[in-house]
Amino acid sequence: MITNLNNDEHPMHIHVNDFQVMEIVDPIAGTRTGVQPWGEDNVNVPAPVTDANENPLVPASVTLRTKFTEYTGTFVIHCHRLNHEDNGLMATVNVIPEVSTYAVAVPGSAGTPATVQVHDGNGDKVIAAVTPFPSFDGTPTVAMADVDGDMILDLVAGTGAGVAPEVVAYDGNDVGSGPFTAELTRFAPFDDGFRGGVTVAGADIDGNALADNIIAGTGPGTESQVKVFSSTLPTEKGAAPEVFSSFTPYPGSRSGVTVATGLVDAASGRASIVTAPGPGEAPRVKTFRYDLFEPTAAATADGTADEHAGHTGGPRMTSEFLAFDESYLGGVSLSTGWVAGAEGGAKSIVTGMLGGDGTVRVWSSGSRLDGEPDMYLESPNHHSGDVVFTQIASFAPFAGGPPGSGVEVATTSTTTGADLLVSGPGPGGTEVRKFGLNRAEPQSTTLVPLPLGALPALPAAQGSVPLGGR
Repeated sequence: MITNLNNDEHPMHIHVNDFQVMEIVDPIAGTRTGVQPWGEDNVNVPAPVTDANENPLVPASVTLRTKFTEYTGTFVIHCHRLNHEDNGLMATVNVIPEVSTYAVAVPGSAGTPATVQVHDGNGDKVIAAVTPFPSFDGTPTVAMADVDGDMILDLVAGTGAGVAPEVVAYDGNDVGSGPFTAELTRFAPFDDGFRGGVTVAGADIDGNALADNIIAGTGPGTESQVKVFSSTLPTEKGAAPEVFSSFTPYPGSRSGVTVATGLVDAASGRASIVTAPGPGEAPRVKTFRYDLFEPTAAATADGTADEHAGHTGGPRMTSEFLAFDESYLGGVSLSTGWVAGAEGGAKSIVTGMLGGDGTVRVWSSGSRLDGEPDMYLESPNHHSGDVVFTQIASFAPFAGGPPGSGVEVATTSTTTGADLLVSGPGPGGTEVRKFGLNRAEPQSTTLVPLPLGALPALPAAQGSVPLGGR
């Protein structure tokens, strides 16, 4: 239901998914409509009855219903009056898969290959156990992404250090033998001689809105590199998708790079790639974005066209900040998610210490905590503005544990936002714990963790293990 307490009418428009109007209440006209037997993407919300000072006396309202069956992801509903839209009469709609899954990497041991457990985000039960690399007994990296564009999250896994680099994706759809059994693609993302391991992520970066791109980052031992692979998967077995783009987030650094993805700034409407260097470097997090639009005539005329073109020269770095003190050199785990929930704004960036005391911090580019996210009020020539992230939460989920063991982080979507997942050392082995984030007091400007539960300990593992979710 959209309730109008403002002194004006508002023609509301939704992107992507049409809605059905169930009722329109117009207190000025004294009318109440019934159900409209068709779908549409625009509806006028009537004005309320107000007093002489324009205070609402009788609100107006529109009741809508919709079925989100053709698209998962993020889009907007907004007033079609431009000045209203630009001053904040806009909301983000985030459509999540019916089953929101997350992955837990289980390290292997001598003679026993590494496995990946895939859990249902609602109830945390194991729905699949996968052995992505049968001859690899180290620790793989994991991510969840819709690689084949069927609106169901798929599993993406990458090899860890010590073996040739390889990435594999498993279909999250049940194709007869169960979910996460059918391979969608398997390929080498980097040169076969590289042995530093691969970090993985996935998001719609190339803008085709059909499937997510697989994104791979190098582990330590070579200059940091991130590759974005085409969302069109090859039919030839073992062939790598074409490289859509690649870039070096930390020139000269050989410590490796961790990657994550998400819509982390509300102004752009585009997913960003988030990076952090590996152990040995200051914890400098960067965000990169492919805007994928043509330069305007004004940008061409004033010589700034290169700043506004698509991905030809690689992505644009939109932010850079220290996740922890500059003296901390233990490496950073990364994730993004709607962990701020009802506070709104874009997805938050979650950073975890891979060493040290295992502190987790959450960063936001704007939400109700600081007076709502900045609205986009400029012309297309100003899309290139930098994004500023503010810390909105900080806690140590495994306080009192062994020093230097660190944590890995991920998120899993819920109907109210996202839960925060962390892995670290428990008394019986590695534990994966789940947290919600809430204000301690109504006037608080930061969030505090609320424990929601934990998975059974992994006795064969010690310390943190990689996690993947969305």
